[in-house]
Amino acid sequence: MPYFFVLCLLFLQSVALANDEWELAKQDKERNIQVYTRPQVDSPYHEFRAQTLVEQPLNTVWAVLVDINAWPQWLARIKQVKILKKEPEKTWVYVVYKLPYPFVERDMVLYSHVQKLANGQIVVQTQALEHYPVPKEIQAKRIRLTEFKSTWRLSPLSPTMTKVELWGSGNPESFVPAMIFNYNLADEPLQSLKQLRKMILRPQYHRKK
Repeated sequence: MPYFFVLCLLFLQSVALANDEWELAKQDKERNIQVYTRPQVDSPYHEFRAQTLVEQPLNTVWAVLVDINAWPQWLARIKQVKILKKEPEKTWVYVVYKLPYPFVERDMVLYSHVQKLANGQIVVQTQALEHYPVPKEIQAKRIRLTEFKSTWRLSPLSPTMTKVELWGSGNPESFVPAMIFNYNLADEPLQSLKQLRKMILRPQYHRKK
């Protein structure tokens, strides 16, 4: 009996360890994009981690990320944005998020905080705010998202090479089945990084020499 108990304990520990590991969900080998997912302990909805390497300076990639008005052009499912408030290293943005039929649109107020590290990395942490006033002219019958967070990390590997990483998790609200959400979770970061790779080629994001 003690031997059987030890085996069961070891099995449960191995399962718990496996659940902590990221699993490759999707990739684009041609563009060197990988998206990983894993379960969360306190939510039925999984979280993701995505990464890619781009042959562009960090400042070029950063110029795309801070061009908030252009987010709908490359961030998956972002339909509309409006800057509500801006301070040094901090931004509050109203975002309209579209879902496929029959799900209605979502919206949220995103708060972003930027950290520029001594090693040259730039880290942007973003989270949805539950009680932030939204101007009446942009209020609509949408479902408000309050449990969303993401992190961007840009790492300079050389003067012309940047590693781009993105983590994210959230609750889609209003009875979206976890099975459907988790099955499609990797699509959005994959598409976003694909479009990001296109955006960084645009001339307006390159510093003039």
